[in-house]
Amino acid sequence: MLRHDHVSKEAKINMLKKLAGEGFRMGILSIVSFVLGYLLTFILHEGMRIAVEGAYTLAILICSVLNFFGCRHYVFQGTKGTILLEAAKFFPSILVFRAVEVVLFSQLNRISDNYHLAYVATALISMVCKFVASRFIIFKRSP
Repeated sequence: MLRHDHVSKEAKINMLKKLAGEGFRMGILSIVSFVLGYLLTFILHEGMRIAVEGAYTLAILICSVLNFFGCRHYVFQGTKGTILLEAAKFFPSILVFRAVEVVLFSQLNRISDNYHLAYVATALISMVCKFVASRFIIFKRSP
């Protein structure tokens, strides 16, 4: 009986370590994506004079493709599913997330009239929601 409890605790600890590692890697990927998306938004809006909502939309589309490969190869390690199956799960879900992000960004930007603040707030809220969905639905990995 004690042996079973010890293995169970060890398995739980290993699961928590794996989850923490994935969370950490997702944080790194999110920071890279955040910086890239912010720079693209800034360049497209300030430099190319695209409306801020359009610039933001283009930036997150580019970052979405990069995030798929980052999640697939860096964040969620272990045995991978087929790329087509994971892409078939990732891109429709990310489109929903991104559509919600565009609406949230637009609303926050209207409230604050500060697209920098709206961008940061939107990114933080979205990161947590995407990690949960990606971890438990899209990129299921076995050790």
